[in-house]
Amino acid sequence: MRISVSTAGSRGDFEPYVALAQGLIGAGHEVVFAAPRDARRLVAGTDAEFVEMDLEVREVFRSEEGQRWLAAGDAEAYLAGIARMLSQARHTVGASVLAAAEGADLLVTGVNTEDYALAVAQAHGTPIVLGHLTPWLLTDEFPQPLTPQAVPDGVPARQYHLETHRMAEEVYWQGKRDDIDEFRGSLGLPGAPSAALTWTVELGLPTLQAFSEQVVPRPRDWAPQNAVTGFWRLQPEVRERVGEAVVPGGLADWLADGPPPVFLGFGSMPVLDPAKLVDLIVRAAERTGLRLLVGVGWSDLSGLGDELPDGVRLVGAVDHDWLFPRCRAVVHHGGAGTTAAGLTAGLPTWIYTVFSDQPFWGDRVARLGVGGYASFQDFGLDHLVGVLGGLVAADVRERAAAVGARLRAEDGVGTAVGLIEKGVGAG
Repeated sequence: MRISVSTAGSRGDFEPYVALAQGLIGAGHEVVFAAPRDARRLVAGTDAEFVEMDLEVREVFRSEEGQRWLAAGDAEAYLAGIARMLSQARHTVGASVLAAAEGADLLVTGVNTEDYALAVAQAHGTPIVLGHLTPWLLTDEFPQPLTPQAVPDGVPARQYHLETHRMAEEVYWQGKRDDIDEFRGSLGLPGAPSAALTWTVELGLPTLQAFSEQVVPRPRDWAPQNAVTGFWRLQPEVRERVGEAVVPGGLADWLADGPPPVFLGFGSMPVLDPAKLVDLIVRAAERTGLRLLVGVGWSDLSGLGDELPDGVRLVGAVDHDWLFPRCRAVVHHGGAGTTAAGLTAGLPTWIYTVFSDQPFWGDRVARLGVGGYASFQDFGLDHLVGVLGGLVAADVRERAAAVGARLRAEDGVGTAVGLIEKGVGAG
């Protein structure tokens, strides 16, 4: 088959789809991949054809406006910000999804491109399957992942869960309706009655839920065509082909020189005072006696790693699948991909959340008994020291190791490829 894969977002949004694309190619299929230019380098590690969207998500989030979205820390501000970002890029997103779909036998789309892909599928009569890295579909079993996870006092849980899903989609759709209807009109289609997320359920279209039931048990109120596959993990050969398998200079030696460290990663989170952050981490290492490895993410910590004590080290981009098995615990921002990597490595996990679905994944970690979560606003010396002490406790380490063993036994990409080949997209 010729399969079109489209998605938009940051590295955590497109990497799992690159993994799926390589799995499809390995099974003998031809793949065309439409994504923002941030994804070009990683997609080059596969044999997929790349269709570039004129959008660089990393630069958007690092802009002054993007930093305001991140700092806002609430679902409505984030949803509105994402809607504005995609609205400003609507012409390139729509054109790229349309171009990648030319001659395709099946469309696979991520959540940020699914409204466009659904329109193309309907206009061309092409089967479509939606891929979700986080459980966005309506359910009464847990809140919508972008909303507060704690049920307010006096409100029935199932009622609250449904209301959060409806509220989040309403906010999202308000910011996208005009753009999507404009695109649909260009294809000769009438306007959409709702966002693709809701309409997909009403149409009975299939979805591939790219997470593990070990972490998020499948909701009983989901239809059979909504399949939970397991996490989509990137194959090592893809990283090797783009040079990401190279270990940063001296890191392997540092890891070998002492006990496994705790990894602290901040991903795309805003670090407003890098020097203060590094000083706090050095003091936490002194108080706990633990070695701490700091992944700088998008923050500029240049010049701050020159005179650190031996027990603290800064590291730039590094393959989590290689690094995490060499660590004893992880503390990070709670992106779906980083959470999956840490849990798969069998590591106790603590998440400092800022926005988006991070509190959802933090809540899942807490439910597993392998760590917990708190707001990034709580990040401070005393809090971090307490967190680190809890993560290295024997009972937490044992539970995390058991979860990791179960996750490593799963093959999310293989399961997804098998479902696609069995006609999951023919609905």
